[in-house]
Amino acid sequence: MLKKILVTILLCVTLSAQADSVLLYNLSQDRTVMSRDADRLRSIASITKIMTAMVALDYDKDLSRRLQLSRSVGTKLPRQEYTREQLLKAMLINSDNAAAETIAEDYPGGRSAFIARMNMTADAWGMRDTNFIDPSGLGVFNVSTVRDVANMMSTAAGYWFITEVSGQKQAAIETKYKKRIRTINLPHTSGPLLFAFDSVLVSKTGLTSSAGWCVGMVVEQNNQKYVVVVLGSRNKRERLETVKNIRYNHIVDTNLNTVNFSTNY
Repeated sequence: MLKKILVTILLCVTLSAQADSVLLYNLSQDRTVMSRDADRLRSIASITKIMTAMVALDYDKDLSRRLQLSRSVGTKLPRQEYTREQLLKAMLINSDNAAAETIAEDYPGGRSAFIARMNMTADAWGMRDTNFIDPSGLGVFNVSTVRDVANMMSTAAGYWFITEVSGQKQAAIETKYKKRIRTINLPHTSGPLLFAFDSVLVSKTGLTSSAGWCVGMVVEQNNQKYVVVVLGSRNKRERLETVKNIRYNHIVDTNLNTVNFSTNY
């Protein structure tokens, strides 16, 4: 663990000078289509919330139970009670950090036990280069590789709630305001990325100064399932262009027999 922390500190110092890490994996054929720096340890920002959701869903299937929103971090939501379903939607669609913290604090043994479960789950899935220190991804020491993230995203595709939510363009959350009910619409942080493929089963973006612009996706295209992971893009446009490059230059079209590999990678 100490070695991993020291490596992460070095990562934070050098990240800004490094190119992004990219992986495209064909789940249907069980093969890597293309990759770049697939084993480089990087901060993963809010992609963390995919693991948070899975641990929460494994712990308690009751989505109607109400929880008081945490005050430990910022949020776009009023500080009141929400159902676990609302919190999970706010977290997965709009990447709400307070929703993630609330879910973690609800776990038996509290937040620290929840984070321990996140790491135990990662180890059980063979994610040897992954470490979590918080449930939201705000911390620089939430680290992984594109290979490990691809493993996590493909596992997430087996959770019906995550796949149902990932394709929604916004989360509609009902809140109380002066004794009235109002609806807050929270847009999906994946935005244009959702339109790059025929179908999106799982999608989660991430952004911090240490992580750069990140995204993990499980998509369907031409009757094939793929995992797409990009970590460390320099800006939002570069991340989008990388995903579009993957879509149009590395995924077989229905009328082609081979993949057109772009020299950009």
